[in-house]
Amino acid sequence: MASIGTLIDSGRVVLRRQINDLLDFVYPPVCGLCGRPADSDDRLVCRSCWNLLTTIEEPFCLNCREFIQTGTVCRNCDENPLTVFSLGVYDDTLRSIIHDLKFSFLKPLGTTIGTQLSETIRDRWQHLKLDMIVPVPLHDSRLYARGFNQAEVIAREIARTLRIPCRPDVLAMTRRTRQQARLTAPQREINVRGAYAVTAPEAVQGKSILIVDDITTTGATLREITRVLKNTGAGRVAAAVAATVV
Repeated sequence: MASIGTLIDSGRVVLRRQINDLLDFVYPPVCGLCGRPADSDDRLVCRSCWNLLTTIEEPFCLNCREFIQTGTVCRNCDENPLTVFSLGVYDDTLRSIIHDLKFSFLKPLGTTIGTQLSETIRDRWQHLKLDMIVPVPLHDSRLYARGFNQAEVIAREIARTLRIPCRPDVLAMTRRTRQQARLTAPQREINVRGAYAVTAPEAVQGKSILIVDDITTTGATLREITRVLKNTGAGRVAAAVAATVV
């Protein structure tokens, strides 16, 4: 026989669902990009807008930017290759989606991005034999100002979909950096050098790790975090991002 607490929790779930259904009936959800009615399975961005994305179907090597046709390891680069999975090119559509996630505080967009990105990873992630997913951390000051880490929102959805542990606790940002978008490629490398530290070295020893971020441009952040993880004893490291600047 179910306990009173279980019955109360079940009642709350049913009530919450009924309230959401009522709100959807009174205020039908619309796409945040085009304003048209949103699809039932994608409440914040309609399928028509998702179809406007310039998708990146195959993982690519961060070093040479060549697509990896089979497996997950670049055959062109002998030194520190890093495989990156990306939802698409950082064009007008993805720019708007990521901007709304970060600056309009639409956290559910991060979940949607994570779901879509999981499909990009799914066909190849068995090759990686992933042990954990680690979001790129924010500095405490930026986390306080925004209220959440957009990379962690995306990472948690990927972890839930692929059934892999999400470990935001193993990596921290040790100092506030300048905004990468305003810097040249060499300046970006210097800007993030030494800005990240592994906070749980025993947790990453020999592990296969997927780093998750919202955008990559020159790859400076991903390379620095990979360096730090590897120096701490991590095994294979790959990355997944929502958007890639080309």
